[in-house]
Amino acid sequence: MPLFRRKKIQRPKNPLGMALFQYDNIIKKELGGLLKTLEAGKSIDPRKAEAILDRSAYKLDHILEDISKENLKIDYMSDKARYMIIDMIEGLKGYFDRAGELGFDGERLEMDKKIKGPGEIAETRESLKKKMKDIESDYT
Repeated sequence: MPLFRRKKIQRPKNPLGMALFQYDNIIKKELGGLLKTLEAGKSIDPRKAEAILDRSAYKLDHILEDISKENLKIDYMSDKARYMIIDMIEGLKGYFDRAGELGFDGERLEMDKKIKGPGEIAETRESLKKKMKDIESDYT
């Protein structure tokens, strides 16, 4: 018997919950350091940032494809949650597109008020928790 047990997280059964689970993993594991650095107003080497973003953008596009209207038929209550997830992903992609245009300079990115920053995306994520509870998802 091992001395330390790792807490096993079960994958959600709800397709929207699974999309949100994948989104949260991408944010925490792959983009977390990049977001913290840009929010702090620091610059990042564009080559390193592009390498991270290419891998993450592919995964985000895969999530968008999985929850698209053609691939996932759900009720109208879940439809609102779907559109919130799509808006979060599109907002994140827009944020990184703009960061790429500015050369991944955190100071210039903070002054740009045209795009949704990580703060606004986090607020959307918090309001999405309520929607996920309303549709009785196993992942909020």
